[in-house]
Amino acid sequence: MTEDKKTQQNRRPPVRRPASTWWLLAKGKSLGAGALIADCGGAQTLLVFSGEGEAEVFAWLGGAYEDGWQVRATSAGELVSILYGPCAGVGRVALDPSPVMSPETIRLVSLSRERFVGWIVDSPCSYSPGERHDARGLARLL
Repeated sequence: MTEDKKTQQNRRPPVRRPASTWWLLAKGKSLGAGALIADCGGAQTLLVFSGEGEAEVFAWLGGAYEDGWQVRATSAGELVSILYGPCAGVGRVALDPSPVMSPETIRLVSLSRERFVGWIVDSPCSYSPGERHDARGLARLL
């Protein structure tokens, strides 16, 4: 077997790694209490975006700017604090939803709050020196 074929066989599929910066839509100065939350069939869902552009497109297409919503950056640590603080009642997180998605569709593509937090906490982007880090958790969660 040639070296190229061995290399191709040993390749793993790409893994989406969590970002170190996340984006939310928020009203007012409080990022947590003022964050945009969707009601998806009785399940409160926090809308989270992996890029500023994704959040801006959602706000623009969904008319959120007209209602006073603003795109705000947040760190992974602050996002975890928001999910267990002012947004503790939120049961799900939708990553990069589209404004044309129905509440039912957003619920289908969302993660439980616990699974989302586990994903961003176990990621290489949230690595803290001195702590045990297990990147295999990413593959388990995806």
